[in-house]
Amino acid sequence: MLSALLSQVKAPTLVMHARNDARVPFELGRRMAAGIPGARFVPLESPNHIMLEGEPALERFLERIESFYRAETRALT
Repeated sequence: MLSALLSQVKAPTLVMHARNDARVPFELGRRMAAGIPGARFVPLESPNHIMLEGEPALERFLERIESFYRAETRALT
């Protein structure tokens, strides 16, 4: 099972999941993040599995990706 491999992930990991995702249950996103050592979990307020242009969750999604990328880039230098 894939969940058994999560603890072996060594890369910095950001998991974002929409609270009301109509395709994949929110709890699965939480469990994925919890299974990866040091993973960051960000809940998004959206019913969509994919962030759509114009929805408020897209702005948070993009901001968190940028923040994560900058933090990880600084950590490498």
